[in-house]
Amino acid sequence: MGTVQAIYFGFAIIVAFGVVYNGARIALSERSRDLATLRVVGFTHREVTTVLIGELSLLTLLAIPAGLFIGSQLASVIVHASSTESVRLPLVLTARTYATAALVVFLASGLSFAVVSQRIHKLDLLGVLKARE
Repeated sequence: MGTVQAIYFGFAIIVAFGVVYNGARIALSERSRDLATLRVVGFTHREVTTVLIGELSLLTLLAIPAGLFIGSQLASVIVHASSTESVRLPLVLTARTYATAALVVFLASGLSFAVVSQRIHKLDLLGVLKARE
């Protein structure tokens, strides 16, 4: 059972990173023009990175409580649906469970934001200057 839990935990880490990283990449691609414009008008790399990462951090902080609630409800539905007369699985959700889930999302977010902040440094400033609106 411990091996299966470790495998599920590994998949959970991979999925958490994938979801957060994908969201960060989408936000960067949607706002790359605006962020490059900020660089052109004089913002530093740090300030531009703070704008995007601050927005993504706020969204992550707001999503964690909702995700914990929805996840616990989904786990409850799955456990009740898989219970039969011969097999009954207990649903054990403790504070440690929620803390671990939140920590995984925070670590995945930090790693994703680090990767995305490197992409902010590679924005095409010249393309923004040449663009006509």
